[in-house]
Formats: sequence, C-alpha cells, structure tokens
Amino acid sequence: MTRCQSWQWVTHRSRVAYHRRVVRGASTTLLRRLGKRIHDLRVEQKHTQEALAQRCGLSQKYLSELERGSKAPSWGTLVKLCNGLGIKLAVLVFTIDDDREDEPKRIEDLLAGRSRDARYDLLHGMQLILRAAEAKR
Repeated sequence: MTRCQSWQWVTHRSRVAYHRRVVRGASTTLLRRLGKRIHDLRVEQKHTQEALAQRCGLSQKYLSELERGSKAPSWGTLVKLCNGLGIKLAVLVFTIDDDREDEPKRIEDLLAGRSRDARYDLLHGMQLILRAAEAKR
C-alpha cells in the first residue's frame, strides 16, 4: 500500500467512525423526536395507525416504525404524512425541537442513584456551563 493509499484509508476510517458516533447518534435522536411528533399529531386527531397509514398510502407497519424512530422517512413520505394529517410540512418539521417536556425527567434520571456530593458536582458543573454560554452572548 502506498503512502497516499494508506492516508486515504485512514481518512476514510476516521470519517466512518465519526459518522457512527456523531452523525448516527444525532440522527437517531432526531428520528425519535420526529416519530414522537407524528404519533402525537395522530393521537391528537384521533386516528389509528391503520387509518392514518391508509390515508397516506403507507403500510401500518412502516408508520409504526416511523413513530418509533426506527426508520428514516423520505421527503415524499413526509409530504404524504402531512397530507394525511392535514397539516403543512413546516408544522411537522419545525416543531420537532419544541418537544422538550422530557428534559426534566432526563436530568432527574441522570442524578438518580448518585451520592449527594456527586449530584452537587453535576449541578455545579451545569451552572458553570450555563454561565459560560451566557457570557459568550
């Protein structure tokens, strides 16, 4: 293997590792949020999975996988979902980050089972991070 080929291989491996750790992790979180948003809208409109899937021209199994965040929808699928739900695409896509009601529970889970000193250190660290972020503004 030449030096150039070796470097290309290392670069490729680094990109793959980065994708596995960072990009896939971020997209998994985003897919879960999108799935939760689709589920919430469906339940709010009192549709069953079967009924909404039929309205959208999708299978019930695929809709279930979308709601769980285990499948990534194509742009066309998002448009079909929005048409089936009677909403604009912007309403679905731009409100994904508004689902933050689970954050206090996640913080509580993070602190659970830790000693008093560890909880204090974690909370103190969060305060320092928030202060540093505010100072940058």
